[in-house]
Amino acid sequence: MMAVNELKSYTESNNCILMKHHFRDSKLVIDGCNLYHTLYFTCHLDQEHGGEYDAFEKEVSRFFRNLRECAIKPYVVLSGEDDISDKMFGALKKRANIRIKKAHSLSRGCPRNVLPILIKTVFIQLLRKLKVPFIQCVAKANWEAAALANEWNCPVLSNSTEFYIYDIKGGFLPLYRFHWRNVTLTKRSDKKFIPAKLFSVEKLCSTFSCMNKQLLPILATMLGINNTELDRGMFPNWAEFSVSAEEIRYVDGLLRWLSCFEGPVEVICALMGCIMNPDNSATVIKALTEGLQVYSLAPSSIAKFFISEKTQSRLPGPLQSLPEWTLKPLAKGKLNSMITDILATQRIILKVSIENFQHCSSNLASRPIRQVIYGLLQCTRQKNSSRDDLPEAEVEEYDREGLKLTSFRVAAVLPSLAISDLHLETLWETSWHLRLQIFLDTLGVSQVPERLHVLPSLQLAVYVTCYWLKHAQPEPRPEFFWALLVGLVYGELSRDPLTEKAVPKRLKNLKSRKEETPLDLEAAHAYSQWQGSLRDSICLSQLLGNPVSEPEYAWLYSGVLVHAVTRELKKGVSPESLLARAPQARQLYQQLREAVELELDDDMKTRLRAGRERPSDSPAGEKCADDLITMFEHLMGREEEDDEDPRGRRKKSEGSKREDEMYEQTCSIRTRHRSRSHKTDPRAKKYQNSCWE
Repeated sequence: MMAVNELKSYTESNNCILMKHHFRDSKLVIDGCNLYHTLYFTCHLDQEHGGEYDAFEKEVSRFFRNLRECAIKPYVVLSGEDDISDKMFGALKKRANIRIKKAHSLSRGCPRNVLPILIKTVFIQLLRKLKVPFIQCVAKANWEAAALANEWNCPVLSNSTEFYIYDIKGGFLPLYRFHWRNVTLTKRSDKKFIPAKLFSVEKLCSTFSCMNKQLLPILATMLGINNTELDRGMFPNWAEFSVSAEEIRYVDGLLRWLSCFEGPVEVICALMGCIMNPDNSATVIKALTEGLQVYSLAPSSIAKFFISEKTQSRLPGPLQSLPEWTLKPLAKGKLNSMITDILATQRIILKVSIENFQHCSSNLASRPIRQVIYGLLQCTRQKNSSRDDLPEAEVEEYDREGLKLTSFRVAAVLPSLAISDLHLETLWETSWHLRLQIFLDTLGVSQVPERLHVLPSLQLAVYVTCYWLKHAQPEPRPEFFWALLVGLVYGELSRDPLTEKAVPKRLKNLKSRKEETPLDLEAAHAYSQWQGSLRDSICLSQLLGNPVSEPEYAWLYSGVLVHAVTRELKKGVSPESLLARAPQARQLYQQLREAVELELDDDMKTRLRAGRERPSDSPAGEKCADDLITMFEHLMGREEEDDEDPRGRRKKSEGSKREDEMYEQTCSIRTRHRSRSHKTDPRAKKYQNSCWE
């Protein structure tokens, strides 16, 4: 698609084009991907620690609640993949390289905008939870969103500049001018509206002597020349036709020049006369013709989905080979859109996160999971073929190598349990037990959900954590493991108002505290590998029909909290002391730790437990610290009794002071014993190494 950012600046400077609008009581087509980008960045949520999904959930919920208050009916349209054709693949690779550089800069403390890697998965689940109608298109969705809004005579909400070109009857609401937080009452009634600015093609064209609307795609092509094979130098300097200010003269001049012509044919003929080199004529005609086609609206292919869940009828060329059974789950967000790339083009661009860029990409840890996904998608498409007869299949993965995007040929792996009559078209009809076993075998775990003594909402996280401990490189430190479990406890208790009171106050304080401390790159790399493993495990589980319960993804990981807990544990604090005075939280933590350790070999369990004992050299030191924890919990129990006595406020205040003193004593003793330790960790050098050395 063409880039028309200059037109956005032009409309901002012209009050006659971008009009004030009190928006209410209407349908609204929303560009979903643009919405979650904008909400996450404008709310200044955490990025460098891997994401703040729970806060994002609250922001999204508030957004749609405010729409409801104004009688606005949202319909969210999400893109599948940007453009899987070869034509635009170069632009996608360029964008991926930019993300790598942004993530690297952010890891070094330089402010950049990098979305957490699970944000789309979280957003889709939230839409389902909030019962907001949505569709996930199989390809880029801007055209579909514009066509749908045109069909329903309602506006589109987005920040994408492409919507300045589409001729949408209901107009275009720029998201950055959509003040959804400022719900306002009308003066003459109790009805509410959202203050906004509305753009319409009609208004723009009327400003220039009722210019033909069909000329706007040519405007977009000329402004988006950097994304085409055209060169601005072969055309006149449009700024010479302008009568406006310097910064918008180019757009103003081009609009004034276009307004002199009746239609596209006349404009193209005039442009041909500007070209000195005849060899460029064919290139110009091709670019302009494609622009006219791209922005020409026809009836939407997704309108029927919102009525009867009928899937898209028009699919881009490479996607026409998608199995019929995948179309509805893709549209409903029950399948990850990455499978469209794998099925149609056998290639995928992996997103990088905030990690240690001196190490190998964190995506390598979860590659074995993706290989099984590739195997299920590519090696089971032919019926009546034995496994020995199938050709070797590969997928081209684009991932970072150092700070550059590099392609890797990755073999598709068919699970050992995938019997010869297993094929993609009937995958979900296969027995649940077989699909579950394929999932468990891929993650290298043995406990089936029925025997896993963990809440269903945490079972997937337990399986992923087991896989992560075995595959992450460098091997995660014990405190990274404990902090991750503490984070799971916090999320599980916090997501439900009935159990939120059971969250230890100290964890809430750690999460809310904004410390200006350098990012722990070793921890960031480890947690990036965990999130990548979770992302690919979710995709595998969806492909297998969710044999493991689907958790609430927004509450599985809080980067700020987990990193804060890691810092406390490195000081010598134990996880149990952080969960003191919260028996429900401690019990949940114990269940998670035991469930994970059951899947580990003796050597790894010994290393993890050695980490727990490392702060103290002697049994006496350990006993001293444990005694302090016991005293601490006893003190907290007495404080709870004081809370019930309205005359015990002074006692409560003194107890709070003693609580802090006891906590500091615990930290001091554990840290002191650590400093006296002369033991060395035989894996210390391993943590310092990277595969680039």
